[in-house]
Amino acid sequence: MRSNLLKEDVSILSLNEDVRQKLEENNILKIEDLCSMTKADLRNINFEQSDINSIEIKLQLNGLDIKKKRY
Repeated sequence: MRSNLLKEDVSILSLNEDVRQKLEENNILKIEDLCSMTKADLRNINFEQSDINSIEIKLQLNGLDIKKKRY
């Protein structure tokens, strides 16, 4: 994993376009912004559970997770 991955734009995660757009609309632009969120935070901005699962998988593939967990 690149050490500066948290500073990268969320677009490098290759998320579904609707998910990426909703993140952008909520000013979640960097991976570190996304990693600081919880599942409840994501539900509060109207993400479906399937979208949350997709976000978690994309992060985990890069050694990260929501709530700032690192693998």
